[in-house]
Parts: sequence; structure tokens; C-alpha cells
Amino acid sequence: MSNPSISAVVGFNASASASCMHTAPAARHALRWYVRCAGKTHLILANHKSTQLGMGKSQTKTSELAVAAALDTPAYVVGLFFNGMEIPADSSFELYQHKSDSHRYVLHGENQTLEYNGDTGEAQDSNEYVVALYDPKQKSVELYKAPVIPLHVTSLDHRVHKGPKVKLRGQLITAQRNALGEAFGTKKAKAKIASLQRNRIDADKLQDMELDIIDNVTELTAEMPLREQLLEEGAAERPVPPCNEAATQPEDIYPLEGIISSRELAAIRVGSMMEASAAERTEMLPFGKSAFVAKHLERFAALGDTEKVQMLYYASLLFGVYAHRRSRDKTSLMEALGNKPAEILVDGVLERFAVARRLSAFAKSKDRSFFIDPFHEDKLLCHILALLFHISGFTLELVPLAHELNMKPTRITGLLRALGATVKPVGVGLAQELGLSKKDATTYKVAVLKVPFKLPEMVRRGGRR
Repeated sequence: MSNPSISAVVGFNASASASCMHTAPAARHALRWYVRCAGKTHLILANHKSTQLGMGKSQTKTSELAVAAALDTPAYVVGLFFNGMEIPADSSFELYQHKSDSHRYVLHGENQTLEYNGDTGEAQDSNEYVVALYDPKQKSVELYKAPVIPLHVTSLDHRVHKGPKVKLRGQLITAQRNALGEAFGTKKAKAKIASLQRNRIDADKLQDMELDIIDNVTELTAEMPLREQLLEEGAAERPVPPCNEAATQPEDIYPLEGIISSRELAAIRVGSMMEASAAERTEMLPFGKSAFVAKHLERFAALGDTEKVQMLYYASLLFGVYAHRRSRDKTSLMEALGNKPAEILVDGVLERFAVARRLSAFAKSKDRSFFIDPFHEDKLLCHILALLFHISGFTLELVPLAHELNMKPTRITGLLRALGATVKPVGVGLAQELGLSKKDATTYKVAVLKVPFKLPEMVRRGGRR
């Protein structure tokens, strides 16, 4: 059996996982073996060997060379091929180093027809190999440590791909169960098996339709809105006022301008209200039955806080519109409010919180008909609650509000959470301020609007089945 010959040297760089393939540089210097065995160093120069015939003896000439440099870390790898085969110039090689074993290497290469694979293996050879680069002028060599990788050559057309065995146990059990059912099952069981086999999807038949399916899906999804568009549409569908999620102060979460415009705020004149008595102030309000407005109006009027009094006047208007939400037109609504608020305020409320009915060609704007659907009703309530947060210092009591709006506490809790408020039990200090007993304080809840603020995600629910 012939010894393997070295056919190629592959440069290895420790910082890269692969490098290019180089043929042995025989023109510049001959490739030599440098072997360290049993702790001794031997340099064998194969091209200096000569044989003298005669007397049945042979002689080998040796030369003394100086070692200019010796690199202990691997810089090259040597690929071993049997029978000294030549590597085509179009071959490309990739070198890999094992993650856990730094002395183990895997070499893979291929060209148009052949594939080369080699592994140093887990077992370490007792010998160490180097590549010697000979300088004939200086008569010296540079030594580079080079692992030797035995390579196997495989034809690309005849290679066998090894993979995991396909487990057919589940399929075999199903086939056996179906066979038993067809042989001994009831009529109903046989019909079920036949239906399953009839409706089974054959993947092979779908391969021809795969491209058509992909094209159809691409065409149907081309006009689908992006996530940003869906978020914008979702924000438009929310019943809450415009909000600022990046707010650093509670008053900036729902800016007052988004609840009542500066134009509407300027239309609310409260100079006479500031000078009137408590009973007269109540008579000037569009809706005088609000306990919340009456409670805070006296305090802010005494403090001379004109802006808060304007906000209370607008809150009274919103309370009145909610109380008379069944009104059919603007005229009847104005009469229910005692014709006290300015028309610009009522028009703004109806524009935002009502749906206009179709008008005839001869109808006047002041007689326009409207109705408030469930969405706009929730929108009106959310704007009321956001305005009350500004008035009360961003803390609201749930029970009095639910009683005033004539609704269940669960509904007002849902509206407050839609605004992003936190509903929690009342604290000890606030309970004492409100005059609550310890027993009542355990079940008494308040809503707080605070920063950092995060608007809750909208939950889309399907219709009832």
C-alpha cells in the first residue's frame, strides 16, 4: 500500500473560519517534512535524496539548515490525498475550527464535479507536523505548525445525503386504526373514516398550485394597511380626547385644548357669576342639578379662579347634554337647557358628540335634528371625565359620579380605564379627608390619572353568538 502524498497546503488564519486553497509551491521550494518524534526534531529533505547503485548500497545526502523562525500556533493545514491526485484550479475550500476543541479542524472543498471532506478527528496524533519554507540564499527555513487532515473525495453526482430517519409510527398507527375501523367498525365509524380520506389534502397535488396561491396572497395583501396606519385608525376610533402619551405632567396627558377649544372657552363669560351669590350662580348654569359642579363652583368662585369657573360651566353644559341626550333637535335641547348657553357652545357639542340626521332642503340650521348613538355617548362621557380630572386635581371618586350619571360603577370604571386612569382603593389620608369610616374606606374607590402614562390597547370583541 503506497504512502499518502501531500497534495495541497491550505493557509489558516485564526481570526477567520475559512481561507483560500493554494497548491504546493514546488517552483519556489520543495515541500519538506518536519517531524517531531519522541521529543527530538528531524528535518527530512526529500529532494536531496540520491541513490548510488553498486555494491548494493544506497547513500543519502543531508544538509545542515538554520531555523529562521518557528510558529507554534497553526498557520497552515496539510491536506492528504491518496495517490497524489491534483486539485483543479477552480476548487474552493472552507476551513472550520471546533468550538470546544481548538486542536480539531474540519476542511470542506468542492468544485463543479467533486467534493472534498476531511476531519482531524477527536484522537490526537503523537506526532506534530509543520510546513518548512526554505530560503536557498540564507540556507534557512521558516517552520509553521500545520495540522494534517486526511481528505476524502466524493463525486457530486453520487454523494449520499445522510439525515435523520423519518418516524412513521404515528402514520402506521393511524393506518392500522383505519383498517380495523373499516373491517369491524360500525356504519357511523366507517362513514367517518371514508369522509376523512375523502377530505384529506394531498401535498403533492398542491405543489403545482403553490405559486398561484402565493401570487393570490400577495395580491390580496398588497393593499392591507400597515401597523402605523392601523394604530392611527384605532386612535381615531377611541372615544377619548386627544392625548399625549409622552406627557411628564398629569395636566398634559389630556390637554384642555382638546376638550374645550380656546374659541369656546372665550365664549363663556363668568364675570357676573363671580360676583353673584351661590343660589344665583346655580341659576346661571345650563344644568343646575350636578352635585359635582355645585360642590366645586363655590370654592373656585371664592378663590377668584376664572378659568376653573369656566371649566365648571362647560362641565355643566356637558352634564345637561348627557341628561337630555334623547332630544331630537337643537331647538328642544336649547329649551331643556333654559336657552342659557351660547349657540356656539351647543353647536360645538353637537358637532363632536352627536350624529346629524338628514335635513330637508327647507330646514334651518337651528332646527337641525340629531341623535346620539352609543359610541358618541361614550365619547361624551369620556370628555366629561377628562374635564372633571382637570377640575378636581386628577383624582375622582367613583361612587358619587356613578350616582350622578345614573349608571353602574362597573361601567364608569370601564370608561375611566379607557382613559388610562388607575382605579384603586382610597388611601388613609383621603379617606379621613372625605370623612369615611374604616369600614367604608375598604370598599371605597377612586380613579387617579398620573404619569408615566400609557394608553390601554383597544380590545376588539366579536359579536355574540
